[in-house]
Amino acid sequence: MSGTALAKETGTQERQQLRAFVADDETRAVVEQVVGDLVIPAAAIHRGTIRDAIKLLGRQRSPRVLLVDISASELPLSDINELAEVCEPGVSVVAIGDRNDVGLFRELINHGISDYLVKPLTPSLLQRSLLAVVEGGGAHSRQTGRLGRTIAVMGCRGGVGATTVATSLAWAIATRRCRRVVLFDLDLQFGSVALGMDLDPAHGLRDALENPGRIDGLYLERTLVRHSETLWVLSAEETLDDPVRADRDAVGLLLHELQSKFHFVVVDLPRQLGPAVQQVLQSANNLLLVSDLSLAGMRDTMRLNQLMQATNASCIVTVIASRVGEYRTGEIPRAEFERGIGRPIDLVLPFDPKHVPPLVNAGRPVASGSGPTASALCRLADQLCGAKPSAGKGGLLARLLSRRS
Repeated sequence: MSGTALAKETGTQERQQLRAFVADDETRAVVEQVVGDLVIPAAAIHRGTIRDAIKLLGRQRSPRVLLVDISASELPLSDINELAEVCEPGVSVVAIGDRNDVGLFRELINHGISDYLVKPLTPSLLQRSLLAVVEGGGAHSRQTGRLGRTIAVMGCRGGVGATTVATSLAWAIATRRCRRVVLFDLDLQFGSVALGMDLDPAHGLRDALENPGRIDGLYLERTLVRHSETLWVLSAEETLDDPVRADRDAVGLLLHELQSKFHFVVVDLPRQLGPAVQQVLQSANNLLLVSDLSLAGMRDTMRLNQLMQATNASCIVTVIASRVGEYRTGEIPRAEFERGIGRPIDLVLPFDPKHVPPLVNAGRPVASGSGPTASALCRLADQLCGAKPSAGKGGLLARLLSRRS
């Protein structure tokens, strides 16, 4: 691939194309020369280390290609783990260091780093590495295989607040944890995600779900509706007299495209188990089952939990009891409900008429307000994101890079 091809490959996206964090002037001069030789647009070169990269990328979008200097790092693998927490999917990382250590090289590659270059750098060495990363050949394609996490939300009964949970989780993860999130409403006729976020539904979602060949990066740019700097919504409001026949393969392609661009894909599922919903369930990393404490809710929670055990055993199922306390005399006791579904309830959302209805009617996520329900939903979002990065913890990058749809 030529330098012009590299520029074309890296210059078509909205994000910064290349960022480099280098600790010395000699390395910076080499990086500047290679960036100029390859005609890479929108490249930024900073004086700093991997710690500086972590701080900056925690606030800004990740580049497509990232060069980080680990020369001064006492715990390079731990720093790489923390870097993975702030980088979005699709980032290729090239590490630069001063240790000519085969063991370190292998560890970095096994953790998903695209390449490791030992100082002093030469222009030809760096150029070959960057071209190999963009071409995605061999070991250099390891990092680009990382995908975002899919969280599916389904109401076991109608009116139990599944959309409230989905919108709040998406908002909380995007706002509180600064992750790039897309909220996908798969109910194209009766879905209320856009309504709940005070947005207009998008146009073109139906066409894509019925025609898989239309799904690509350009389609997403046209169809996604931006809610904030870190949160996007994908939804529709189709007429009621013309059934939507979503293609199973189209849903799979769309999910993969979204996972390659966002940290989290939150999908609000309709209760009908058609091919499109089944595709999401089979590829989800997490499924949140939302139910009230009713007999019908207990039955359907049990059935859906059993379905997931049979079709996607690796999916983490979370059972949420919603609107608890609304009908005190008509609710099944929690202990009895748990015996009926054969597992514990993971989260209880209390009936909160003071705080929830005003937020919902104003088109605001419940998690953005106050009260016990908002607090519980924010805690759930933090649990789904995992512990906040810590330099002393290892193994996070390996888990993140191993996620697949």
